[in-house]
Amino acid sequence: MRHILLLITFLLSTACGAFAVSAQTALSLDGFQSDPEASVEILADRLTVSQTNGAARFEGNVVIAQGDMRLSADLVDVTYLEAGGIARLSASGSVLLVSPTESAQADSANYDLTGRELRMRGAVLLNQGPVSLSADLLTIDLDTGGAVMEGRVRTVLPSGSK
Repeated sequence: MRHILLLITFLLSTACGAFAVSAQTALSLDGFQSDPEASVEILADRLTVSQTNGAARFEGNVVIAQGDMRLSADLVDVTYLEAGGIARLSASGSVLLVSPTESAQADSANYDLTGRELRMRGAVLLNQGPVSLSADLLTIDLDTGGAVMEGRVRTVLPSGSK
């Protein structure tokens, strides 16, 4: 009887279009693959550069573009490589990542350009067409498009009926 109740609960959850998973979910985000050779363009209302460590802080309406990917946030700290170029971008405040096929929102994001990884944290919401997923953490491998969502993962699937 208990197995039947569990099965009914699962089917009702799926039929209603919402399914929550506690742990982690792996998925493919091909739209978030980026060209590591593409230049990085940054727009902001204000730029502050530290003369001691060469780091930069972009504030206000920050938009970062690399290839087809766009990242916007309230604040972005940039860490540079000693040899030149960008090592890491740390974004916070209304973070939004957009590609031609997907979008993701979070409280903060760390984009490791050398390790080719993007981590979004805090109230993460991912949209892939009609499918929405939410979690505490989203990690994307920018070379493969592979991704893992962790911490109370919730998936909303279309019902397939109109």
